[in-house]
Amino acid sequence: MKMVTHFTNRAHALAITLLLAAGVIGGSGCAAVKATQQPGKKNLQVLNTGTPRTRVIAELGTPTWSEERGETAVDVFAFKQGYTKGVKASRALVHGAADVVTGGLWEVVGIPAESLADGTDVKVEVTYDAQREVSSIEIFEGQDAVTPRKWWRRKPMTSETVAQSPQATKQR
Repeated sequence: MKMVTHFTNRAHALAITLLLAAGVIGGSGCAAVKATQQPGKKNLQVLNTGTPRTRVIAELGTPTWSEERGETAVDVFAFKQGYTKGVKASRALVHGAADVVTGGLWEVVGIPAESLADGTDVKVEVTYDAQREVSSIEIFEGQDAVTPRKWWRRKPMTSETVAQSPQATKQR
């Protein structure tokens, strides 16, 4: 019985195509993997007045600095406010799909994008009362991460904005 020792041109092309596809699919994921490894979103509701110090530390981690001031205590926390699991999974899915569609070329864009979008640095000082519950906070960095502005929220209405509104100008 003779062994076939060479591929036909068509079989050879198919084999190369399958190897390249496996390489793209298996090798894709640098940006997708980076998306899943971004920092998680912390529950910043623990910064509300009345939250016990132990819960704040459990959520934000060990303080970078602490001090006792009489009956009060002060902690300074520095952390990255990241993303929810759903957001990270969605980003990974988009990167994976873009990798497949572009034959892996998306990595040139995806990896730098994930490196830049790695969460928001937050630095906050938390002051506790005598019962070791949050009494006040001071945000040094990351104001938008702690108290985000809603992009759909309108500016507060004032007498000036009412006078400038389209309805007011039509009535004049």
